[in-house]
Amino acid sequence: MRPIASLALFVALALPATVAQAEPAAASISKPAKLASSAVTAALAGRAGSAANHSEAEGATVSDLPQLHSADRKFMSGAYAVSGPNHESYTGEGYPVNEFMLFLKGGVTLTSADGTKLEVKAGDSVSIPKGWLGSWDSKGYQKFYVVYDPDKPVE
Repeated sequence: MRPIASLALFVALALPATVAQAEPAAASISKPAKLASSAVTAALAGRAGSAANHSEAEGATVSDLPQLHSADRKFMSGAYAVSGPNHESYTGEGYPVNEFMLFLKGGVTLTSADGTKLEVKAGDSVSIPKGWLGSWDSKGYQKFYVVYDPDKPVE
C-alpha cells in the first residue's frame, strides 16, 4: 500500500473512534449562566417557586439566588437582597472573600478601619478585597455579586 493510501485508511478508521470518544466530553462542556431580571426580581422578592434561599437575620429578610459555582467552588456569582436594616463588622481576619458587587436597589455605607467612609448606591459597583477591615451598614439593598477565594470553596 502506498504511504498516502495508508494515511487515508488510518484517518478513515481512527476518525470515528475519536469522534465517539469526544461526545461524552462535549456533553459536559461548561456554558454561560444567565440570570434574567424577571427571575431575579421574583426570586429576591420571595415569590413561591423561586430558586432563591431565604432566611431571617436581625429582623430583615435575606434572599440569596446563586447563579454559578466554578468546578473548584472557589468562584461564585448570583443575586442577593436584604429587606431591612443590616450591620456587619469585619475584624480579626476581616472580610472573608474577594467580592465584586453591582447594586440594583438601595445601597450601603462601607466604613474602613481607618474611618474612611464609602457610600455605594443603586447603579454603583464596588469591590471589597479579602481581609478588608471595617463595617457595612445598610437600610436594605439588592445586588449582583461575584465572589472568589483562592484558599477555599465559597458558599
